[in-house]
Amino acid sequence: MRRTALAVPAALCALVLALLVSGIAGLWDIDAFDRTLTDQVPGWRTPALTNVMLFVSAFGDAKYLWFMGPLILVALGVYRNWRALAAYSAAFVLTPIIVRLIKAWVARPRPTVDLYGGVEAFSFPSGHATNSTLIYGGLALLAFMTFKGAPRLWAVSCLTLLILLIGASRIYVGAHWPSDTLAGLALGGLMLSGLGTVTEYPAKNRSTLFAVTALALTGPLYALLTLPAARVLYHALG
Repeated sequence: MRRTALAVPAALCALVLALLVSGIAGLWDIDAFDRTLTDQVPGWRTPALTNVMLFVSAFGDAKYLWFMGPLILVALGVYRNWRALAAYSAAFVLTPIIVRLIKAWVARPRPTVDLYGGVEAFSFPSGHATNSTLIYGGLALLAFMTFKGAPRLWAVSCLTLLILLIGASRIYVGAHWPSDTLAGLALGGLMLSGLGTVTEYPAKNRSTLFAVTALALTGPLYALLTLPAARVLYHALG
């Protein structure tokens, strides 16, 4: 993919990330920014909307993303796109590690402090948002390069919407501050922009269709199966 087409989104992601990091460093009041939205969320919660948000959030679970990631790698490997395969593999493995290192370094408490233990007790940046942007954004990139017409539009639009909804769900359930989610989206987007520069793809590739179909079939099933446990974890939401 042409680097010039990726320069603007990469620059925007870098700018957003730099702005948020400066807030974490105390150069501006990031807590006031976060609470402007976070304090409004409890008034929006209903049992039905909570179930929807827990359902959506499951698509960003690490366990499920470890299932989807290899499918994307298969889609690259089938047509021997070795350079992109190596880059995607490295990004999929290293990004969660980078997120955990940043979490441990920043050590920012979550809005709901008792959800997780260890380094996952910290919130900046959102791992769900970062990894979902990378994985589903990577799949959207492949769909954009291999599909045509309406299938391309639907696949890219649905994957983009899924990424945004996962980010919103993490704020809704009290797992993250808005700035955590924005940082995750920006970090994932920055990594994705880099991957786009090494991705060259044939016009037709059934393995991309297979990966998209697998997501459409297995994602809802996984979310439904994990919904009872999610209700227990986020029991205070009502």
